[in-house]
Amino acid sequence: MIRLAVSLLMLVLLATACAGNGDKAQGPPKDVPASALEGLLLSPDEINTLMGTQGMVAHPPVTEMGDHRNLLPNLNCLGAWQVDESAIYGTKWTAMRQVLLRAPDTDDWNNLVVQSVVIFPSPQDATDFLNQSADRWSKCTNHHVNITLNGQPLPKWTSGDLTKTDSELTMPFTRVNGDQTRACQRALAVAANLVMDIQACKPDGSSVTQAADIVDKIKAAMPR
Repeated sequence: MIRLAVSLLMLVLLATACAGNGDKAQGPPKDVPASALEGLLLSPDEINTLMGTQGMVAHPPVTEMGDHRNLLPNLNCLGAWQVDESAIYGTKWTAMRQVLLRAPDTDDWNNLVVQSVVIFPSPQDATDFLNQSADRWSKCTNHHVNITLNGQPLPKWTSGDLTKTDSELTMPFTRVNGDQTRACQRALAVAANLVMDIQACKPDGSSVTQAADIVDKIKAAMPR
């Protein structure tokens, strides 16, 4: 009888310890230091698994914002059209990492992912950026972007409807380059002081949710 009581007590203590550890693992993300940025990005193997692809090739990490205002001066659409634009992020961000992956690794790719993580000084700054972006993206829904560079048309871009929560924006779009059409998703999300800016594209006819899926994976890897 004593042995049974002791065994039951040990089981209760073990269950309590496991529950405590689980609660800790599921706690809210903490602020991310710059040194941890690159480790948050998904590996090519992880991207292949999410995208259902093989042979996604990762390009070298990027640590600075891009600037394509000369191609698309409409700031309401620029941040939805391109990941990590300097005119959109302004000067408050403090560090970033961006990696582009595609297969095949040519301009005629079939599958593409651009994943980036951007640190802001505080969670409030990151949330303010998301809210500003939500306002801008809401003015670029069901919008056509047709750009010509040096007399040559760039791929056409057509956005869909914006889906918004307190911590995440998602928007589908189609990309047409000649007779090649790709179905894509944009996702912008915030957790603690981190903004996740993601684009994912697959062949036309695909249901694309991978940008939001990548956000979930990055959030799960953040420090607790």
